[in-house]
Amino acid sequence: MDNAGCVMLCAAPITVAQADLEFTPILNLDGMTAVTLEFEFIYGSGGTTCSAVVSTSLDGGSTWRDIARADFTTASAIKHCNLEGLLSKAMSAYAALASEGVYDGVLGNALKVRQVSTGTYAGNSQMNVRAAVR
Repeated sequence: MDNAGCVMLCAAPITVAQADLEFTPILNLDGMTAVTLEFEFIYGSGGTTCSAVVSTSLDGGSTWRDIARADFTTASAIKHCNLEGLLSKAMSAYAALASEGVYDGVLGNALKVRQVSTGTYAGNSQMNVRAAVR
């Protein structure tokens, strides 16, 4: 696989509400067969809800499919998931992820994070998302 290893998908302070804040994608992950994702939410103060959604692309970044979603409120937390692209899966229709959802078995050659938050966070609130790609 090209570019195996650990990558930071986002490391950003959370301040004002964001309807759909997209971070720079990590490209050229050809041959990715698995990824472990770590979502780290550091709570400072304020805010209401914050979600981080990781997406993958099968067409070089033109179209993105959500593969993991972690949801947070007003407490620091770390969440993990492991996704594999070599699974045998029955045909299914793509649907948006619900809270704490994963869409396993689909990995393209790129990853990116989208953040959605409500309320105004303060006090050094931050979202970090890391990926161990293999």
